[in-house]
Amino acid sequence: MKKYSVLILLFLFACSDNLNELKEKNKLPNDIRWVTNSSEYKILCQQIYNNATINLLPLINKKNIKYAVVMDLDETILDNSDYQINLIENNLSFTSENWSAWVQQANARLVPGAKDFILNLREYANIQIIFLSNRMHVNLEPTINNMKKLNILHDEDIFLLRKDKADKKYLRRDEIILGKNRMAEVGPMQIIGYFGDAAHDFPKEDKFYKFGTNMFMFPNPMYGKW
Repeated sequence: MKKYSVLILLFLFACSDNLNELKEKNKLPNDIRWVTNSSEYKILCQQIYNNATINLLPLINKKNIKYAVVMDLDETILDNSDYQINLIENNLSFTSENWSAWVQQANARLVPGAKDFILNLREYANIQIIFLSNRMHVNLEPTINNMKKLNILHDEDIFLLRKDKADKKYLRRDEIILGKNRMAEVGPMQIIGYFGDAAHDFPKEDKFYKFGTNMFMFPNPMYGKW
Protein backbone atom coordinates (compact mmCIF):
# COMPACT_ATOMS: atom_id res chain seq x y z
CA MET A 1 0.00 0.00 0.00
CA LYS A 2 1.32 3.43 -0.87
CA LYS A 3 2.45 5.66 1.98
CA TYR A 4 -0.18 8.33 1.31
CA SER A 5 -2.93 5.69 1.38
CA VAL A 6 -1.91 4.71 4.91
CA LEU A 7 -1.99 8.35 5.97
CA ILE A 8 -5.44 8.81 4.47
CA LEU A 9 -6.72 5.80 6.42
CA LEU A 10 -5.33 7.31 9.62
CA PHE A 11 -7.03 10.56 8.71
CA LEU A 12 -10.39 8.93 8.01
CA PHE A 13 -10.44 7.12 11.34
CA ALA A 14 -9.42 10.09 13.47
CA CYS A 15 -11.42 9.96 16.69
CA SER A 16 -13.84 12.81 17.30
CA ASP A 17 -13.13 12.56 21.05
CA ASN A 18 -9.53 13.44 20.31
CA LEU A 19 -10.70 16.44 18.29
CA ASN A 20 -12.70 17.69 21.25
CA GLU A 21 -9.72 17.10 23.54
CA LEU A 22 -7.52 19.20 21.27
CA LYS A 23 -10.06 22.02 21.36
CA GLU A 24 -10.49 21.90 25.14
CA LYS A 25 -6.77 21.80 25.91
CA ASN A 26 -5.99 24.70 23.58
CA LYS A 27 -3.40 22.64 21.72
CA LEU A 28 -4.47 24.08 18.39
CA PRO A 29 -2.63 26.80 16.45
CA ASN A 30 -4.11 30.24 16.97
CA ASP A 31 -5.70 30.40 13.49
CA ILE A 32 -7.73 27.22 13.98
CA ARG A 33 -8.49 28.02 17.62
CA TRP A 34 -9.84 31.43 16.60
CA VAL A 35 -12.27 29.88 14.11
CA THR A 36 -13.40 27.06 16.40
CA ASN A 37 -13.50 28.80 19.79
CA SER A 38 -13.83 32.56 19.44
CA SER A 39 -17.03 34.55 19.67
CA GLU A 40 -15.43 37.10 17.32
CA TYR A 41 -15.40 34.68 14.39
CA LYS A 42 -19.07 33.80 14.88
CA ILE A 43 -20.05 37.45 15.21
CA LEU A 44 -18.14 38.45 12.06
CA CYS A 45 -19.80 35.74 9.95
CA GLN A 46 -23.26 36.63 11.25
CA GLN A 47 -22.54 40.30 10.61
CA ILE A 48 -21.51 39.62 7.00
CA TYR A 49 -24.65 37.61 6.28
CA ASN A 50 -26.84 40.23 7.98
CA ASN A 51 -25.19 42.96 5.92
CA ALA A 52 -25.75 40.91 2.76
CA THR A 53 -29.44 40.54 3.54
CA ILE A 54 -29.82 44.27 4.02
CA ASN A 55 -27.95 45.12 0.81
CA LEU A 56 -29.08 42.44 -1.63
CA LEU A 57 -32.77 41.91 -1.07
CA PRO A 58 -33.78 45.45 -2.19
CA LEU A 59 -32.09 44.69 -5.54
CA ILE A 60 -34.65 42.00 -6.30
CA ASN A 61 -37.11 44.44 -7.80
CA LYS A 62 -38.11 42.93 -11.14
CA LYS A 63 -40.07 39.71 -10.85
CA ASN A 64 -39.55 38.80 -14.51
CA ILE A 65 -35.76 38.63 -14.13
CA LYS A 66 -34.00 35.57 -12.74
CA TYR A 67 -31.18 36.77 -10.54
CA ALA A 68 -28.16 34.71 -9.51
CA VAL A 69 -26.37 34.67 -6.18
CA VAL A 70 -22.96 33.03 -6.51
CA MET A 71 -21.58 31.40 -3.37
CA ASP A 72 -18.34 29.64 -2.61
CA LEU A 73 -18.72 26.61 -0.34
CA ASP A 74 -15.71 26.02 1.90
CA GLU A 75 -15.31 28.50 4.76
CA THR A 76 -18.20 30.50 3.28
CA ILE A 77 -21.06 28.04 3.84
CA LEU A 78 -19.29 24.86 4.95
CA ASP A 79 -17.03 24.97 8.01
CA ASN A 80 -14.10 22.58 7.52
CA SER A 81 -12.22 23.40 10.71
CA ASP A 82 -12.50 19.76 11.82
CA TYR A 83 -10.47 18.82 8.74
CA GLN A 84 -7.76 21.22 9.85
CA ILE A 85 -7.85 19.72 13.36
CA ASN A 86 -7.50 16.23 11.88
CA LEU A 87 -4.39 17.37 10.03
CA ILE A 88 -2.85 18.67 13.27
CA GLU A 89 -3.80 15.54 15.19
CA ASN A 90 -2.19 13.23 12.60
CA ASN A 91 0.81 15.49 11.89
CA LEU A 92 -0.26 15.85 8.25
CA SER A 93 -0.27 18.65 5.71
CA PHE A 94 -2.91 19.37 3.09
CA THR A 95 -2.95 17.05 0.10
CA SER A 96 -5.62 16.63 -2.56
CA GLU A 97 -5.97 13.01 -1.36
CA ASN A 98 -6.68 13.73 2.31
CA TRP A 99 -8.87 16.70 1.37
CA SER A 100 -10.93 14.46 -0.90
CA ALA A 101 -11.15 11.88 1.90
CA TRP A 102 -12.57 14.58 4.18
CA VAL A 103 -15.07 15.79 1.58
CA GLN A 104 -16.29 12.23 1.04
CA GLN A 105 -17.14 11.93 4.73
CA ALA A 106 -19.71 14.75 4.26
CA ASN A 107 -19.14 15.97 7.83
CA ALA A 108 -18.51 19.68 7.34
CA ARG A 109 -20.57 21.91 9.61
CA LEU A 110 -22.14 25.30 8.85
CA VAL A 111 -20.47 28.68 8.90
CA PRO A 112 -22.46 30.86 11.37
CA GLY A 113 -25.33 32.65 9.68
CA ALA A 114 -25.17 30.66 6.44
CA LYS A 115 -28.32 28.60 6.92
CA ASP A 116 -30.60 31.51 7.81
CA PHE A 117 -29.31 33.53 4.87
CA ILE A 118 -29.80 30.71 2.37
CA LEU A 119 -33.28 29.90 3.66
CA ASN A 120 -34.14 33.59 3.37
CA LEU A 121 -33.07 33.58 -0.29
CA ARG A 122 -35.33 30.57 -0.89
CA GLU A 123 -38.32 32.83 -0.23
CA TYR A 124 -37.68 34.60 -3.54
CA ALA A 125 -38.71 32.56 -6.57
CA ASN A 126 -36.60 34.66 -8.95
CA ILE A 127 -33.27 33.97 -7.21
CA GLN A 128 -31.03 31.16 -8.41
CA ILE A 129 -28.32 30.08 -5.97
CA ILE A 130 -25.18 28.87 -7.73
CA PHE A 131 -22.49 27.15 -5.69
CA LEU A 132 -19.21 27.90 -7.43
CA SER A 133 -16.46 26.02 -5.62
CA ASN A 134 -12.99 24.65 -6.25
CA ARG A 135 -14.08 21.31 -4.86
CA MET A 136 -13.50 18.84 -7.67
CA HIS A 137 -16.55 17.77 -9.66
CA VAL A 138 -15.84 14.11 -8.81
CA ASN A 139 -16.81 15.04 -5.24
CA LEU A 140 -20.20 16.46 -6.20
CA GLU A 141 -22.21 13.62 -4.66
CA PRO A 142 -20.65 13.80 -1.16
CA THR A 143 -20.93 17.59 -1.30
CA ILE A 144 -24.65 17.30 -2.03
CA ASN A 145 -25.01 14.71 0.75
CA ASN A 146 -23.30 17.03 3.21
CA MET A 147 -25.64 19.87 2.33
CA LYS A 148 -28.65 17.59 2.62
CA LYS A 149 -27.53 16.67 6.14
CA LEU A 150 -27.37 20.38 6.97
CA ASN A 151 -30.84 21.04 5.47
CA ILE A 152 -29.61 23.73 3.07
CA LEU A 153 -30.07 21.95 -0.26
CA HIS A 154 -32.76 22.67 -2.85
CA ASP A 155 -33.53 20.65 -5.98
CA GLU A 156 -32.97 23.69 -8.21
CA ASP A 157 -29.53 24.57 -6.85
CA ILE A 158 -26.74 24.68 -9.42
CA PHE A 159 -23.24 23.40 -8.63
CA LEU A 160 -20.29 24.56 -10.71
CA LEU A 161 -17.45 22.55 -9.22
CA ARG A 162 -13.99 22.30 -10.72
CA LYS A 163 -13.57 19.86 -13.62
CA ASP A 164 -9.77 20.05 -13.75
CA LYS A 165 -6.84 22.33 -12.95
CA ALA A 166 -7.58 24.61 -15.92
CA ASP A 167 -11.20 25.16 -14.86
CA LYS A 168 -10.62 28.46 -13.04
CA LYS A 169 -13.35 30.33 -11.21
CA TYR A 170 -13.35 33.29 -13.58
CA LEU A 171 -14.17 30.92 -16.44
CA ARG A 172 -17.15 29.55 -14.57
CA ARG A 173 -18.32 33.07 -13.69
CA ASP A 174 -18.28 33.86 -17.41
CA GLU A 175 -20.43 30.79 -18.07
CA ILE A 176 -23.06 32.18 -15.71
CA ILE A 177 -23.02 35.69 -17.15
CA LEU A 178 -22.98 34.57 -20.80
CA GLY A 179 -25.14 31.46 -20.42
CA LYS A 180 -22.66 29.16 -22.12
CA ASN A 181 -21.17 25.68 -21.67
CA ARG A 182 -22.57 24.24 -18.42
CA MET A 183 -25.04 27.12 -18.15
CA ALA A 184 -26.26 26.94 -21.76
CA GLU A 185 -29.62 25.42 -20.83
CA VAL A 186 -30.20 28.05 -18.16
CA GLY A 187 -29.16 31.04 -20.24
CA PRO A 188 -27.45 34.31 -19.24
CA MET A 189 -28.04 35.44 -15.68
CA GLN A 190 -27.63 38.70 -13.80
CA ILE A 191 -25.45 38.13 -10.74
CA ILE A 192 -26.47 40.35 -7.84
CA GLY A 193 -24.17 38.96 -5.17
CA TYR A 194 -20.91 37.10 -4.63
CA PHE A 195 -19.80 35.31 -1.45
CA GLY A 196 -16.40 33.82 -0.70
CA ASP A 197 -13.35 33.69 1.54
CA ALA A 198 -10.59 34.39 -1.02
CA ALA A 199 -9.89 37.07 -3.63
CA HIS A 200 -10.34 34.65 -6.54
CA ASP A 201 -13.97 34.10 -5.47
CA PHE A 202 -14.81 37.56 -6.80
CA PRO A 203 -14.56 39.64 -9.98
CA LYS A 204 -12.64 42.90 -9.83
CA GLU A 205 -14.43 45.77 -8.17
CA ASP A 206 -16.10 48.18 -10.59
CA LYS A 207 -18.99 50.65 -10.60
CA PHE A 208 -21.47 47.86 -9.82
CA TYR A 209 -19.60 45.19 -7.87
CA LYS A 210 -18.15 46.41 -4.58
CA PHE A 211 -17.11 44.70 -1.37
CA GLY A 212 -19.59 45.25 1.41
CA THR A 213 -22.35 46.15 -1.06
CA ASN A 214 -22.81 43.05 -3.21
CA MET A 215 -19.54 41.17 -2.69
CA PHE A 216 -18.99 39.66 0.74
CA MET A 217 -15.68 38.28 2.02
CA PHE A 218 -15.55 35.89 4.98
CA PRO A 219 -12.62 35.57 7.41
CA ASN A 220 -10.45 32.49 6.91
CA PRO A 221 -7.05 32.58 8.64
CA MET A 222 -6.61 28.77 8.40
CA TYR A 223 -5.37 28.53 4.80
CA GLY A 224 -5.01 30.52 1.59
CA LYS A 225 -2.52 32.23 -0.71
CA TRP A 226 -1.16 35.44 0.73
